Amino acid sequence: MATSTFDKRMIVTNPESVEKLYQILTSEKRNKPINKELFSPSERLRSEQILTQCLSRSKR
Repeated sequence: MATSTFDKRMIVTNPESVEKLYQILTSEKRNKPINKELFSPSERLRSEQILTQCLSRSKR
């Protein structure tokens, strides 16, 4: 469901908050490593099967 909350203006008046926001917006993004082994292959297969079942039911 789309919302318009992301289109609203944000007004920051506190100088400390302005500085913090500036630091966040201008700092380099830190890449977090992705752990690709969160699930075993059998758990992944089971999850994909469950997802397929859920999606097939929603198409009806």
